[in-house]
Amino acid sequence: MTLDFSKVRYISLIRMEGGESVLNIPYAELTVDPDLIAGFVTAVIIFAKTPIRTIRKAAYDILIEVGRSVLVLLVVDPVPDETPYREKLQRILDEVESQHGEKLRHFEGDVRRFREFALTVVREFPFQSADLNMVPVKRMDGIRIPFRVGAVDRELEQVESFINGKRTIAEIMDLMGLSDDDVLALISILARYRWIEFKRRLTENDILRRIGCQNIILDRLRSQYGKALEDLMAKFDGNAKIVDVTHSLPYDKDALWFLINKLVEVGCLSVVHPT
Repeated sequence: MTLDFSKVRYISLIRMEGGESVLNIPYAELTVDPDLIAGFVTAVIIFAKTPIRTIRKAAYDILIEVGRSVLVLLVVDPVPDETPYREKLQRILDEVESQHGEKLRHFEGDVRRFREFALTVVREFPFQSADLNMVPVKRMDGIRIPFRVGAVDRELEQVESFINGKRTIAEIMDLMGLSDDDVLALISILARYRWIEFKRRLTENDILRRIGCQNIILDRLRSQYGKALEDLMAKFDGNAKIVDVTHSLPYDKDALWFLINKLVEVGCLSVVHPT
C-alpha cells in the first residue's frame, strides 16, 4: 500500500513526562484545534496509561507511536492501511529518542531547541509529493517558516541558491551535496510556505501564443535581439508547435530556445493548454 501525503493533516511530538508539546507541524486545516487533539491524546495515553495506538474520529484518525521520552502523534484522513504511516512515525520516534531523549527526560521548558527536528519529520512526511521534472521558481511573498533555524535555515539557503527558474527538481538534487530526501523535504517546505512555485519546462511539442506583455519589456528585448525577436513573435499564433517554429527560422536553434524561454519568463508568450 502506498502512502498518500495529501492525507496528512498534523504531526506533533509530545513529551511523555509532563505532556508538553515540543514540536507541532500543521499540514492542513483542521476543524478542531490541534492543541485540543494533543491534549486529549495526552490525557488518554499518558495519564490514563491506556495502550491505545489509534483513535478514530468521524473526519480523521489519530495514529500514535510511544517511546520512552516522547510520543509522536499523526492526524490523518482515514486511510485503508496504516502500515506505511506507522513505519515513518516509528523512524521519527527512533530519531528523536536518539537525538533528544536525554534532553526530553531533563526538560527545562525551552522547546526552541527542538525546532530543527522539524526537518526530520518533513523528510518522512513531505508537505507534498514532488514531480522531479517540475522547475521551482522563487516568489517574493512567502510567509515565515516557524522552524527556519540553525541547520534548517542553512540547508534552505543552500537549496534556494540552486533555484534559478531553469533547473528541475531532479537537476537540483543532482547538483547538491545533500541527500535526495533532504532536498525534497526542503523544497516541500519552501512550497508549503509559499517561497516557491512550480512551472513545467517547455518541450518542443508545446504550442505558444502571444500575450500582451509590457511595451518596455518588448522594447528592451527588441534592442537586444532585433529581427530575430520580431520573426519569432510573428510565428507564435496559438497553433504552431515550438519545434515547427524553430525549424522554420534561419537562426541558431539554441539561441531561439533561449529567447523563447525568456519570452515566456517575462510574460510575452504563454503556453496553450489543450482543452
